[in-house]
Amino acid sequence: MISRLSGKLIFKSLSKIILDVSGIGFDVLISSRTFEKLPDLNMEFSIDTYMHVREDEILLIGFLNQKEKELFLKIISVSGVSIKIALGVFSIYSADKLSRIIVNGESEMLRRVPGIGGKLSERIILELKGKVTEEITGREEMLAGNSKIFEVKEALRSLGYSGSEIQKTLSKIDRKFMEEANTQDILKAALREV
Repeated sequence: MISRLSGKLIFKSLSKIILDVSGIGFDVLISSRTFEKLPDLNMEFSIDTYMHVREDEILLIGFLNQKEKELFLKIISVSGVSIKIALGVFSIYSADKLSRIIVNGESEMLRRVPGIGGKLSERIILELKGKVTEEITGREEMLAGNSKIFEVKEALRSLGYSGSEIQKTLSKIDRKFMEEANTQDILKAALREV
């Protein structure tokens, strides 16, 4: 299996890159979110990959990090989810956002992805909720340290802020203040920092 490639980026489009690795060009399928974070052409670049092998095709799919790759593998394990549909999911949602959608059972959010209807969105939630919950809950608790911070993060997410924006904002707030203040005061302080 090819699980990572490093080489020169010689071609990029919204759905595919070609990476020159020691004179061999590898076609790697990507999501449009991955495309947005690509370097300029002819730059050295490393990407995590999954090699999808079928009787009639071999595909390489690229990811910006291991977490995204692991979630992708869970998504394609669901019956009815093709590589194309899974890439569509990751073109619309980040790994963190997708994990929250699954944990919260928001099947209507999944229906926004081309190729995912009502039954498939429900199946994805049903099959993955338990598998994703443990990872997300554990990571959130680790980042938050307590329920107040977790609630503040959820409130900021509901206002449309990304995970990285939230982390950056909360890092500007005094730790001692966050330990002593209530959730509402921490949220007000965070909104002043955004």
